[in-house]
Amino acid sequence: MKMAKTWGSMRRGLGGSISLAGCMSVLKLWSDRYLQRRHLATLDNRMLNDLGLRREDVTWESGKPFWWR
Repeated sequence: MKMAKTWGSMRRGLGGSISLAGCMSVLKLWSDRYLQRRHLATLDNRMLNDLGLRREDVTWESGKPFWWR
């Protein structure tokens, strides 16, 4: 027997109600991550060393999709 999902059950699966403000907040977060990762990728090795970062770590971080933490 297959159970149909209702909008209410999908909302509960997402942790409650979905609001426009919540969606905008997530979009802002994703945008910030994208821009920060792009900027991080442009830093040269001297700047990364000043920050205590390795090129390998920056390559990994800047290659992640914006929705990943």
